[in-house]
Amino acid sequence: MSDAFLPGNGFDTYETQDKVLVSMDGTVDCGVVVRILQQQGFGVAGAVVQLAADQSAWAAAARQAAEALGIECIVLNAEALAGQDADALGEGVSPLFAALLTAADKLGMQYVATPHRARVETASNGVHTVCPPAGVGADDSAALAALPQAVLARLILPLGDFAPEDVAEMAADFKV
Repeated sequence: MSDAFLPGNGFDTYETQDKVLVSMDGTVDCGVVVRILQQQGFGVAGAVVQLAADQSAWAAAARQAAEALGIECIVLNAEALAGQDADALGEGVSPLFAALLTAADKLGMQYVATPHRARVETASNGVHTVCPPAGVGADDSAALAALPQAVLARLILPLGDFAPEDVAEMAADFKV
């Protein structure tokens, strides 16, 4: 991974590229997600989704991690969403995704990304399917399978294309 491409070589012109809002939780995996997306040419911003008041210390740590990565980061106070039922959020949409998508819309960002380990594949008829990640290890595909097509069309899951050992190597290379 020593040949990893980092932004700054002409691909990070924010006005002309697709933008993605990354769910930040302060983990190394989030740092790798940010760097992969930047490497792919996306304009990246972070969002910490705070679902309870007692998560403020965690939210501050996640925001600090985003700042260390050199990206802007907002804290989304989504406590009200945490108590809503599925009918209010939309069938299959969790409070996390409801908050991310609402913020992305307000910020004019087309995509959202998370460090979940799964892949979203699009069939020739445009139907999006959640698939298991590459390699062995953690698999979040079952937890994401109920997301509606509108969410899956906007969801990027960069870690799903890599085996866990590759993600660990990228983390070391990216120094996250």
